[in-house]
Amino acid sequence: MQVQDSPQHFLDTSVVRSLLLGTQAYRQYLNSNLAERPLYISNYIQMEMKRSYLMNIISFYFVLRLETIQTIGDAITFWSNRFKTSQLKAILQLVPQLFSTHQLDLSRSQDKEKALQVLGLYIKRFELLLRKKYTNIGQDATACARAIIPLKVELNNPAEGLKQFTDEFGDVETCRSQCKIDEFLLDRYRQDVESYIEQASQLPKNNETRGFIKIADNLREILKQGATAISCKRCEKIGDAVIALNAPRQMRLEHTDNSFDYLCPPIEQPHHKHPSENQVLADSSD
Repeated sequence: MQVQDSPQHFLDTSVVRSLLLGTQAYRQYLNSNLAERPLYISNYIQMEMKRSYLMNIISFYFVLRLETIQTIGDAITFWSNRFKTSQLKAILQLVPQLFSTHQLDLSRSQDKEKALQVLGLYIKRFELLLRKKYTNIGQDATACARAIIPLKVELNNPAEGLKQFTDEFGDVETCRSQCKIDEFLLDRYRQDVESYIEQASQLPKNNETRGFIKIADNLREILKQGATAISCKRCEKIGDAVIALNAPRQMRLEHTDNSFDYLCPPIEQPHHKHPSENQVLADSSD
């Protein structure tokens, strides 16, 4: 029997990312607040982690692999000049720590091949960790096709498996044709979607509500245009709504984003908002 004050934890993407990639202090905070209960995620959460983080790491792998890139430092410079902030941050969080652990010199061309091996192993282990550390709830009403694309990395030749994965994961037209996100939003949870849109129309626009209102705007377009308005790109924009609607009602959704404060109550989804990493770090320094 579930204990009321010790709920099962269903993790939003932001919490999973912080548990795996956050600062030591923030990981300690989250672990202390999520201790002694299994941590659950879904196929959709796994897909979001691959889309928002793992794909960036794989992309950096192929940048580092370019013949015109001589050193790790060259790859970082090229990446910094080419990619947007969120993608840049994902790499800059990882690369210095990962390569310094293996005593690799960012300016030595001789260390490039070793860096590729280290990165290939990291990608393989990260994907395995994602599956083994968190229990999959085993249900996904969206039937997200991107979520179930396998990542098969042979350490003697990582590039082949990584290329196949990125090609299949990036084939959003095929993936969209195989999922059921249209049925999920337009049929199964249509009343809830309509409720979100109505709720957003009555809210003031400010920092607290901005994320939820943007989600509602996209949901409005989906109801207006139908299934043709739903792409993998748009699904990314309404991801928090998909996560909330798809969450097990007997579990508590753990999150950091403000949007869930508006997404969860109308559907009676238990939830808990954790302070941001910046808040925790600021509090710990007082």
